[in-house]
Amino acid sequence: MSVVSGVAPVRGPTAMAQAAAVVVGEVTQVLCAAGGALELLELRRRLRTSVGAEALERLLQERGRFVVAARASAGGAAAAAPERVVLAASSLRLCRAHHGPKPGCVGLCAQLHLCKFMVCGACKFLRAGKNCRNGHSLTTDHNLSVLRSHGVDHLTYSELCQLLFQNDPWLLPEICLHYNKGDGPFGSCSFQKQCVKLHICQYFLQGECKFGDSCKRSHNFCHLENLEKLEKLGMSSDLVNRLPSIYRNAYDIKNKSSAPNKGHLLPAGPQGTSERRNSSGSVSPNTPTQEESDQICLYHIRKSCSFQDKCYRVHFHLPYRWQFLDGGKWKDLDKMELIEEAYSNPRKDRILCAESASSFHFDTLNFDTMRFGTAQARRLSTASSVTKPPHFILTTEWVWYWMDEFGSWQEYGRQGTEHPVTTISSSDVEKAYLTFCASGTDSQASTLKFQAGKHNYELDFKAFVQKNLVFGTIRKVCRRPIYVSPQDVKTKQTCSVTFQGPKSIPDYWDPSALPDPGFKRIILSSSTEEYQKVWNLFNRTLPFYFVQKIERVQNLALWEVYQWCVGFAIGGLVALSHHPATFLATAFS
Repeated sequence: MSVVSGVAPVRGPTAMAQAAAVVVGEVTQVLCAAGGALELLELRRRLRTSVGAEALERLLQERGRFVVAARASAGGAAAAAPERVVLAASSLRLCRAHHGPKPGCVGLCAQLHLCKFMVCGACKFLRAGKNCRNGHSLTTDHNLSVLRSHGVDHLTYSELCQLLFQNDPWLLPEICLHYNKGDGPFGSCSFQKQCVKLHICQYFLQGECKFGDSCKRSHNFCHLENLEKLEKLGMSSDLVNRLPSIYRNAYDIKNKSSAPNKGHLLPAGPQGTSERRNSSGSVSPNTPTQEESDQICLYHIRKSCSFQDKCYRVHFHLPYRWQFLDGGKWKDLDKMELIEEAYSNPRKDRILCAESASSFHFDTLNFDTMRFGTAQARRLSTASSVTKPPHFILTTEWVWYWMDEFGSWQEYGRQGTEHPVTTISSSDVEKAYLTFCASGTDSQASTLKFQAGKHNYELDFKAFVQKNLVFGTIRKVCRRPIYVSPQDVKTKQTCSVTFQGPKSIPDYWDPSALPDPGFKRIILSSSTEEYQKVWNLFNRTLPFYFVQKIERVQNLALWEVYQWCVGFAIGGLVALSHHPATFLATAFS
């Protein structure tokens, strides 16, 4: 029996990694067999492998495989400390393109080609005596490869379904949010019995309903109205009975909540980072990751970051910044626009540059090793263009290249060359690479499969190489940005302002109360049409309250951002007949 604890008999990093992988697989299987979640102490008790508490803590930190949540103790005592519950997490999903119109997915994805209805219990097409065009076997070459890449090929079918249901949001029926608001048997849902979403208490599913059995919302999936909807989805009675715990698990996994424990605070993944928004619409995380704090602020470049010196991100006039480490402090390199231009060329792997404008000390900056002479170097950057909507200016557009047999760099997906066009573009590779980075270096997302002509390839993000899956030929891969000069920055800033046009505001706003940055609250007169419109909207859902006053929040920065977004979305700025309005209503019952 393997021992994974403070001192283990296995030797070497490979053996240790293999032993850890075995335990991770066993923990996943035990959790899925137990309904997807177990209290931490109970999990340790059920493991066949002897695992020390410290070792288990470290294994549970494997990003993307587990989430530790704080839940109220089963006893329900108010003063009782919350239990630490471990949940099985995974990036494994059903392939939606496989369920879409043909030809659908060509098989290069990393998701399961499996019938959604079969996962729910029984395929409604087969049950009706018809043919189903979706996959029904886990043992196809594609599905076996996907299961192995996610480290779950050892799970039974029922265990795999449990893992999918609490991680793949596409599988769970949507809860009607309007049902959970307002009064009456259907809340504020205007569709009532015709609503296709489930009418059930969302707080009950999150384990947070304080009303219990006296709650006016339904806590029962077997209620006739809900049961009919679930049966149409092909859900078995066993699955329907397990839905409350599945929704609770899915909620905890999505929110990446961690139980507080002295000495052990399991870190939430990047999706769990909370954010706060300021009056300009820019976002600054409350607890930034290192990557976020090393990112250049896009709002500052657009001249609209109201956090100013309190912003977690770097404020700089260019979308890139080259620095070297000197005496424990990062210092800017001189003429960094020339460095950036060289770096944008995949044929160049180094450049000779000076420490500063007043320095006569020149040294080589190596792009591969990121060293300036013997000192460590770094490049700060704005967010990748694939992570932001198209209207964000001065994001960093990364281009991915592979080296051909002649030593020339070829861009992925580029047409018009003598080489067969790859089925993936630079943006496809960039999205996959960022997924790999967010999941950690041990993630199963470290490779990306694609085709070029008749050949199949695999791109390895760890080694930065691509491999021909038949002949084993290996080619180098590199990632470089598109060069943006200081003049390009000014042009884009000017175009952005020009595109937005003059600072037009709604006719009914008070032009004398427009602080920039910031906002102003204007009390509305009860005789105005604007007041009556807001009052009617307020009274529709809260009829038993008296309105004391209504205030309009005038925020010029948010108004400009809204116009900017809508203008880009429709291909050109037009007069807006519908726009967001923020009001504060002071009321009493």
